[in-house]
Amino acid sequence: MSTVLFLSLVNTVAAENRIYQTDKYGNIEYNKPSYTFPDNGQIVETDKFGNKQYHKDQWQIQGDKIKPLDKYGNVLPHKPSFTIKKH
Repeated sequence: MSTVLFLSLVNTVAAENRIYQTDKYGNIEYNKPSYTFPDNGQIVETDKFGNKQYHKDQWQIQGDKIKPLDKYGNVLPHKPSFTIKKH
């Protein structure tokens, strides 16, 4: 049973994507915060060691909107959101 749990955790981690900051030459700056977003559309700041910073600002992608969340994952409707526009 522990093997099944381990395999499901591996699949969960593999489904996450990460956005890194880059310098003006396009080099990834691993020493600066990055952002992790799993398949559920929640965006969480991640430190340089890969630890998610749930106490910092978070966002949720909902359709073509990016909405701010509180530390519990609830949408904050009184704060401004962003719109995704494809070119």
